[in-house]
Order: sequence, then C-alpha cells, then structure tokens
Amino acid sequence: MKTNVLLAAALAVVTALWWSGCAETSPVALGQYWEVFVVADDQDWEAVGELIQETLEKPLATPLAEKEYVVQRVKPEEFEQHLTMRNLLIVSSLTPGTETERLLRRALDDDTYDKIAAGEEYLFVARDQWARGQFLVILAAPGAEALTKSVAFYPDYLYALFERNRNQKLRELLFARTYGRIERRLKEDYGWTIKLPFGYKVVRQDSANRVVHISKLNPDRNILVHWVEAAEQVPLSRDWMVEKVNWLASFYESGYVKEGEFFISTRRWHNYDALVMFGLWQSDTRQIGGPMQAYAFRDRQSGRLYVIFGNVFAPDRRKEPYVRELETIIDTFKSFAPAGAKATS
Repeated sequence: MKTNVLLAAALAVVTALWWSGCAETSPVALGQYWEVFVVADDQDWEAVGELIQETLEKPLATPLAEKEYVVQRVKPEEFEQHLTMRNLLIVSSLTPGTETERLLRRALDDDTYDKIAAGEEYLFVARDQWARGQFLVILAAPGAEALTKSVAFYPDYLYALFERNRNQKLRELLFARTYGRIERRLKEDYGWTIKLPFGYKVVRQDSANRVVHISKLNPDRNILVHWVEAAEQVPLSRDWMVEKVNWLASFYESGYVKEGEFFISTRRWHNYDALVMFGLWQSDTRQIGGPMQAYAFRDRQSGRLYVIFGNVFAPDRRKEPYVRELETIIDTFKSFAPAGAKATS
C-alpha cells in the first residue's frame, strides 16, 4: 500500500465546490477525537463496514466497556453536512454511477483516479482539508472484492493512521503548557521526572514510602510513582506487581484493583522490558471506581524497580479520553537517579 500525503493538492476541485477561502479562514474541525465518520455507498458499507468497525472500535476496559473509536456511517448524499468533521474516512469501490465514485472523480485528478482504477494506489491521507484540525483518509479500490481485500489486508495500518494522528494532537494539547519548575524539582529530589500538563499538581510526596502522587480533579485523574532502591535481587513478577499496584491504589480513596478484571502483559516500553496492567479499580469506602493502568519495570542503570499507577474516576462521562491522557503523560517518564538524590539517602 502507498500513502499519498499530497492529497490536498489532488482535492483542490472538491474543496472549491464545498468551501472557499484559505486555511486561515477555514472553520475549526467538528466532532470528537474518537469519532470517525465513514462516507460509503450502501454496497460498499455492506462489504467493508463491519470490518472497519472491528478495526477501529477496539474494546477498552472501563465499567461501561467503551471502544477506542466510535464509527459513524455517512451516506454520500449527506457528505456536505459532514464536510468539516474532525475524522473523515471515504471508502469506495469506484462502482460507476454511485455517489462516492462521482465524488472521487471530482476530487481526484485524472492520473490519480486512473492509478486507483488500475489497482496501483489504494490509500490517501490529507490534513486540514476542509477544516483546521481535520484528518481525512480515502480508501478506494476497483471493485468490491478489491476493496474488501484492501481493508482486510491492512487493518492495523488503517488503525495506526488514526492513532498516530490522534496521539499527536493530544500531545500538542496536553504539553502546550507544563510545569517545568516542578518537573526539574522532581528530577533533583527523586532522580526521575514526568511532564505535568496544566492543571496537574503534586498532591503528595511520601519520601519514607518513596511515593509521589500527581493528580487533577474534575474528573479525577491520578498518577502515583513508586520506586524500590537497590532492587537487583527483587523479582519482577506478576504477583509482585499486583501486590504493589494494590498498595499504590490504596493511597487514593483506599482503592484496589478488582480481581479478575485486569490483564497483565509483557511489553517493550521505552527501553525497558515492562509488565503492563490494564483493568478496573474500585473503592468500597466511597463506592467509586473506574479504569486503571500500571507499568512495572527495572531500571538497571539506577538499580531501581519502578511502578507507575494511574487511575480515573469520571462518572457520567466517557472515560476513554482520560485513560489515553494518563497513558500519554506516563509515557513521558524518565529515570535519571543521579548519585546523591534524596530518595537514595
């Protein structure tokens, strides 16, 4: 599969049909970051709609079993009403006379259209096409069978396209304003650091237990970092991790991880062979709970074992964006463990 990142030029004709003006005067993209609007004719949607949903609507462990993306099908005759949506996916088998085929004939130059019709090109990507912040993907192939094979052969790639774009936008928003002074203080005092987006605060520093608690309210998002010194002989096992995570969870509303409602896998995380846990946590004290994530890894340079635990309590709203937010913040963690750090004294 080839990705044509110059689709903006190829779509100049269709842009003029629906919207005039330069990028600076274009509207801001509408819709949520997790919504993907799929433009497809009836026959094409029947052929690949379910596969696209399976590709993008991956389940996430939350109390309401949310999905990473929510796919909404748009009929071609309704396209103009969805022109400025944030995530657009146009799917077509190029069946002559269909609305989507006519749309792509107007949208693409003759050379590009001929390459698709000949099976030489399948996937095109453009940003900010009809709105600022918009992400547009066109997936087309000559005939329903070729279209189905294309979607079936590249589902991970299609998912990765939306993931990379969404995560990039999230990082831009999260880290536009950070607390650099606090981050430097964490490095000086404890030998590690993590980016703190605006609104996040260090609410607890327990040097005796080597725990730092970072939090943001409304809704509640918590990150707790714990480390074990001189841990070369400490086994990094599943049971050890579960015990440590439950201990960390107890620092927030006497929480704990629900037995049987989490899974642990081994993953290469940064340069570490880490144990990664995703699942649900709860507190019997206040009858609250929600999704959680945790990372346990050995930093051989410092001789430490780290456990990073994050949880979300966001009643009456979608929780997946906050899970992704915590994952993005945790991903900025760096261990330095300089000689003489307070944590090692």
